[in-house]
This record gives sequence, C-alpha cells and structure tokens, in this order.
Amino acid sequence: MPVKYSTKLKNFKSITLNQLNATASFLKRIDRKFLLNSKQFSSILDELKENFNVLEINGKKVFNYDNVYMDTPDYLFYNQHQNKLASRTKVRTRYYVDSNIAFFEYKQKNDWITNKYRYEFPASEHGFMTRGKKRFFDWVWQSSYTWEKAPDISPAIKTTYKRITMVSKKWDERLTIDFDIKALDLRKKNAETVDLKNLVIVESKSMKEDCEICKTMENHKIEKAHSCSKYSLWVVYSGIAEKYDTFRETMEKIKEIRMETIKNTNRVTSLNSVTKNITKEITKPTEFIKKEIA
Repeated sequence: MPVKYSTKLKNFKSITLNQLNATASFLKRIDRKFLLNSKQFSSILDELKENFNVLEINGKKVFNYDNVYMDTPDYLFYNQHQNKLASRTKVRTRYYVDSNIAFFEYKQKNDWITNKYRYEFPASEHGFMTRGKKRFFDWVWQSSYTWEKAPDISPAIKTTYKRITMVSKKWDERLTIDFDIKALDLRKKNAETVDLKNLVIVESKSMKEDCEICKTMENHKIEKAHSCSKYSLWVVYSGIAEKYDTFRETMEKIKEIRMETIKNTNRVTSLNSVTKNITKEITKPTEFIKKEIA
C-alpha cells in the first residue's frame, strides 16, 4: 500500500467488522463506481474522514482479496452485461486472505438495484465449484429466473487486489476502495497476469439517490463510471471477449490512467539516467587528479 494512504488512514475513526455487518451490509443496494488514478485518490482521501469511518480488524485497515469468478463455457454472464440486459448475474468465490474466510457469492442486478446472496464455506474450497455451491447457485438462479434450469458454470477469471472499506457516519453508505488490482485468465494455459497499475476503483453501495461520495467526486470533477463490472473488464483484458463495445468508454479511461503510470516511470527513469551521468561527470576530475598525483 502506498505510504501516503497508510499515513492518512491514521486520521480516520475506526469501526469494527461487527458494526459494519450489523448496520451497513447493504446486500440490496445501488452501486456507483468511480475510476481514479492513485494521485487523485490520495488528494481526496483527507476529505473523506469528515463523513466516513474506516473498517479496522486486528490493527489493519487495508485487506487482501482473492476472487475467482465463475461463468458458463460461452461466458453467459459476461454477455449479459455486454448486451446490456436489465437482468444480469455475477457469481464468484471470495477469499478474505487476512481473515482466512471464504464465501460463495451470487449477485443479481435488475436495472439499478443489485441483490447479493452468499454463504460461507471452508477456505480450502476457494476457487472451484462443489456440490454445496452448485445447490446454492441453482436455488438462487431459479428464484431469479422464474425456475429456469441453472446452467453449468466453472472458474473463469481470478482477481486479486487490496481494499479499504469505509462506512458513512450516518451508516447509510458503504464505500470500498480497490487498488493494486491484478487479473488472470484461468481457462488459458500459461496466461499472463494483467496488472492494472495506478488504477483505483472507488465504489459506493447504498440505497440513497444522492450519495456522499458522489458529492465529493463532483467537487473534483470526477465522473461516475458506466459499465464498470470488474469481472467483465477482466474478460476483455484477457482477450476472451468477441465484443466489448459496452465497456469501450471505461477501457479508454483505464488506458489513460495506465499511460500516466508509463509516463511517470519513463520520467523517473530519465531523471535517474541524467543524475547518473551528472555524477559520472563530477567524479571524472577527481579520478584524473588522483592519477596525476600518483
């Protein structure tokens, strides 16, 4: 985690996991996402302490997440989003690395409302389907799609990232901040990990029309991201998707953020090179004098 995040989080009032689950689980909510670079997020972090508290567990405020998304062989869930269906599904196993706890999660989005269903299972079963997960998936699917037979699903994409979780002081909004985001295609042999450096995804979960983070982002002229499903984006970046026009705007924004990282890296490399050359030039006379004296 960038040191600047860690330092600034010390100024936040903390809440416990029990408080979070009791008052702000928001299994039914409206999701809003914003894409920032790390510099933008760092600049607004101080402002958030006025309206938000941060989750702290065993002295930690930043947590490691490991997700494995499930889909059908022909990527039905991805195509639901790509084709802009009002009703769409997302299924994953989520492993809370720091707590060694895992959940099977089913998210059903209908228009603007997202319903989330989940159950806990042994952490050793993370990342693959079992009979228990299959039964749970079948039940929720048939409830959501009027008893339509559930399709066969299997692991498709793995994602890892670090997360900061906040809750508004009014307990009516939950905020997640994800960074150090990486993704891997689990169905492709020798697939390479996609590293989305410098990208920060801020997501609000609430039932309010006018959320606190929306006001903050508006003040900083940061627009809400559209069609920003992390799973769908990873499918695109892995080269699996045949069509991805629904996510083109979001991909352009992420490309812009990633290019900033490359520019900054090149700038630092160039500066280091110049500094090294200057140092060489400065030491030359000294070496010459030493030879003359000798």
